Order: sequence, then C-alpha cells, then structure tokens
Amino acid sequence: MWPPSFLLLACDGTRRAFLGSASCGAASVLVGPPTQPAVAAQDSELYLARPMGVSKDGSDGKSSSPRPSAPLEYLLPAARVGTHIYQSLAYAEQLSRLMGETGEDAKQKRDDAIEKLEHLLLRPPAFVRATDPSVTRGDPYNLPPLVGEVAAQQQKQRERQQRSIDVGLAPQLFEVGELMGERRQWSRLVRAERAREDASEVRRALNIYTTNLNFNPTKYVYSGSREEKSRLIREDKLPTATEVIRSDLDARDLYRNAVQTALDDARAEFVYQKKNGFKDASELEGLLREAQAAIDKWFGFVPDEDVREALEVLQREQAG
Repeated sequence: MWPPSFLLLACDGTRRAFLGSASCGAASVLVGPPTQPAVAAQDSELYLARPMGVSKDGSDGKSSSPRPSAPLEYLLPAARVGTHIYQSLAYAEQLSRLMGETGEDAKQKRDDAIEKLEHLLLRPPAFVRATDPSVTRGDPYNLPPLVGEVAAQQQKQRERQQRSIDVGLAPQLFEVGELMGERRQWSRLVRAERAREDASEVRRALNIYTTNLNFNPTKYVYSGSREEKSRLIREDKLPTATEVIRSDLDARDLYRNAVQTALDDARAEFVYQKKNGFKDASELEGLLREAQAAIDKWFGFVPDEDVREALEVLQREQAG
C-alpha cells in the first residue's frame, strides 16, 4: 500500500497522474449516515463516499469515522483568508447600502468604507507568516531515479499478486518506463504549482492545509444503503479508497480556485470603480459574496472543532 504522503498531492494534474498509476488493494468501507460528499456527479459511485482521516490519538478510527484533518497550525493561513473575505464583504455591503444616501455624513461613511476596502483588497495582510508551516509536496518515491521506479513497480506487482491478478512479464517491464515518465511529469507539474503559489498567497495558504491532510489510506465512509453497496460490489464498481481521496481533494481544489478567482475579480472591480468615481458597488458585493460562498464550502470539509480553534487563535492574534 502506498504511504499516505503519496496521496496528498496539491496540484490537480499531478494528483491525477500519480493516483491513476497507483494500484490499490481492496478498501475497507464503513456504511454510515449521509455526509457532505466530494463533488461528483449524482450518478457517480463516488457521490455517496467520503474519505476518513486518522484519529488524533493515532488510532485508525475503528470506533468512529474521523474526518481528514491536519494539525491546527496548518489551518491558520486559510483561516486568515476566510476572515479577510468576511471583513471585505462586510465593508462592501455597507458601501452598497450607502450608495443611495445623500448628505455629508453618508459621503463620509462611503469614503471610510472605500478606504477600508482599498486597504483590504489592494494591500491585504499577510495570510502566510514566517512562523507558519509550508506546503508539503515531496517526491512520492523517496528514492533516487530508477531505483524508486523499480521499487514502486515491485510494490504494485506484490499488490496484484495479493489480488490474484496476472498481467504477464512484458507489461511489468514497460511499467518501469511508464513510472519514470510519470515522475518527470510530476516534477514539471510541481514546479508549475509552486509558481502559481508564488503568484497567489491565497492559493498557497489553502494549499498548506490541503497538502498536509492525514487520510486513512485504506478506509472510507459510504453513506448509501447496504443494498446499494452490495450491488456495487457485484458489479465491481465500488470505489477504492484512493479514488475517494482523489475526489475529495479535487473538490477542495475546485473551491480553492473559486475563492482565488472571485478575489482577483473583486480587486479588479474595486480598481475600476475607484477610477470611475464608485457609482455602483453591487458588482463588487456580488463578487465578494461568491468568494464567501466558495470559502464556506472549502471550510465545509474541515472538522468544525478545528475551525473553532483556528478562529480562537486568530482572535488572540488580533488582540495581541
């Protein structure tokens, strides 16, 4: 079985390349109550599946189904992004209400709101601080070139033998070459993602948490009925734990991208309106609402108690 770090890939293309090549054994599936599923089509077998995390006491969660999580310090940069979005939206809503009002007092309040928005959108605070942890994106092979690919091929062959799958000798020989190509692709995609993180601190802040998540690599929760599960088993369509984890990570990245796009658009709209005398704030408010909706969905994958703890830490930061 591949180590959990192999599954925790931040770049969409990288994750598909490597997860697609991983050979996984049968997953242990727990039938549980409906939960927030990863983004998948309604008719997809992944729609009712949710990955499991590892209990904070280090157990494999036999008596419960903990959600994937990372230590609190990895969540703080993302929590700063969320707080920033809510603060920006509050001032945009205030500005929208004041647009139709007349009088010197209303004008002063509009100017104050615009000044606050300029500070938040054009000169945002640092979401990632020097003391924060970083994105974790290591080499999944953990061995030198060629040696790592051969070791990975041997591991995959052992897993196939456990599942009584015989692919013959020739495919095994070609497999090492394919793994070498995938490793080169991994390196290119990692460099590209690092460049995107350098260009967007919002992206880097959310990736710090996502790339450090702890998943149970062999178990997940299926919230469908036992009859549905039995049918999927008979049809050989029951998702593997790897597929469920990949779907979960894809959903997190989808919402991350939505947050980043909405904030970029909100900054552009603010600059445009400020240049033209700020005659309308509705578009700015709408874009920040989109950012709020996306960050709420992103945090919907994070355990509630972790979100509460992160916000408490931020309150102490601001008070200090």
